Amino acid sequence: MKTKIEILKKTSILTLMLIMIMVSAVTNLNFAANPGESTLAEGESFGTLMGTLDGDLAGRADRNAGKANTANQSIPSSTSLVTKYQLNKDSSMFQNAFIAAYRAAFEIAYNTGYRTVNIDEYSSPFEMGYDHGSQAGSVQGQLSAMIDFVQGKTDDWSRAYNNYLREGSLSARYFLDRESIAYKNYFTSGYREAFMNSYIETFQIKNLETEVRNKNARLISMNEDTLYFDEEYIHFSLGVSESEMRTPLSLYFPTATVYQPTYFATFKTQNSFNYENSKYTPVSSKYTVSVMNASGSVLLRKPITLTFEYYGSERAGIYQWIGSKWVYQFTTLSDQELSIEIPAGTYGGGEYAIFIDEDYKTVDDINFNWAYKEIYTLMRRDVISDDEMFSPNAKITRAELATFMYNTLANVDPMRTSVPTIKDSSTLGTAKKAVEYMVGKRYLTLDSSSNFNPNQTVSYHEIENMLSKMFLRNMSWKEVSNKMLMEKFARSQGASDINAAITKAEVAYMITVFFR
Repeated sequence: MKTKIEILKKTSILTLMLIMIMVSAVTNLNFAANPGESTLAEGESFGTLMGTLDGDLAGRADRNAGKANTANQSIPSSTSLVTKYQLNKDSSMFQNAFIAAYRAAFEIAYNTGYRTVNIDEYSSPFEMGYDHGSQAGSVQGQLSAMIDFVQGKTDDWSRAYNNYLREGSLSARYFLDRESIAYKNYFTSGYREAFMNSYIETFQIKNLETEVRNKNARLISMNEDTLYFDEEYIHFSLGVSESEMRTPLSLYFPTATVYQPTYFATFKTQNSFNYENSKYTPVSSKYTVSVMNASGSVLLRKPITLTFEYYGSERAGIYQWIGSKWVYQFTTLSDQELSIEIPAGTYGGGEYAIFIDEDYKTVDDINFNWAYKEIYTLMRRDVISDDEMFSPNAKITRAELATFMYNTLANVDPMRTSVPTIKDSSTLGTAKKAVEYMVGKRYLTLDSSSNFNPNQTVSYHEIENMLSKMFLRNMSWKEVSNKMLMEKFARSQGASDINAAITKAEVAYMITVFFR
């Protein structure tokens, strides 16, 4: 947007230039006329050219000297023109045409030059105010839009503008009190209008670009492959925006993992930092892995690896959204990344994020146990308490088993039946609620005297009965013991003696097998 003063200035300058161009054009005409007509045309052309130049110079000189507009008195006399331009050496026809054209052009150019200087003297102190404000407002509008977008706020330039002014006025930020009132007012107008336009445009474009770039899909087949999620980060340096591409997440498929070509997709949910979580410290937004076929799932013949870019505390882990809560997945921390293994089997995608558990306590007696990964995972999930030593090789008691299973199942499999009378209820202590749940669900039973016997150990056979009731089919401990032997090289006593007592480490492993 141009000010009226600026437009007037440009108009006067353009008028002067137009006259000179027209004069120059006349001199280049090829007349098919007689010599007399040619002489008159050239006299008028040269007179107009020189009158315009001299008039503009004289008008500007008088105004700069503080003199009044004296265009009529300033026009040179005919005698002085004849002398100055040696017109007496040319024909009288050329001389008369030159002088007449000169005087007319001089008066016009004098007035234009005089008035241009007059306007400049008034307008120069503030004529750039609007443009300067526009430049500054455009940069801040873009920056404010990016801040609001990243913070998940709505597209509201007025809110952002007012918040910006509350932190400091334009006068204080740009020292506008040192300028004229007119400059200050023009600057403020230009700033506000440019802020509004830049904010709206930046926010809308970024919102669109984010969702367009959010569509990352790769066709996975039997070949080794990796699906990358790339994300654009916008920075500002010296008032100029700069973009940087980073890869916060990737999904690795080893050879022969998927045979039927299937599209896998990844995307980030906007405004999901600290998504539905208050217990952990957020590190990332929520990212979703999706299987894009008719069934929404695929058979993985080998484990695949999900990796996040990460720097920081060892207390961080990758969590998956399961059953309306974030569930810790066993996480490997290496240089600048966190990763989890998604096991072989049917996979239907999932939602993942990084959190830091500031309250987790390290339990030393599990570090060298064959089931360390499983025990550690269940501790991070609050299935197993980390307030004391775990004693992984100890035989598990009925109260401990009830507590482990209650912490695993209660959130996804709530109680819907009445609880039978438990005669030794007073001996259950902190396990009372868990025991009532397991007995109420009929997963664990009472003895003939209606006692639970919380301190009694648990046999592999009782574990089989419990799993059979949960999964409504006959379950054999060998399903677990064979897997233990193949994966952990650990031999279970239950493989040869179903009536023996099961250890706490074996129960932890069993829970991760059936309740990932």
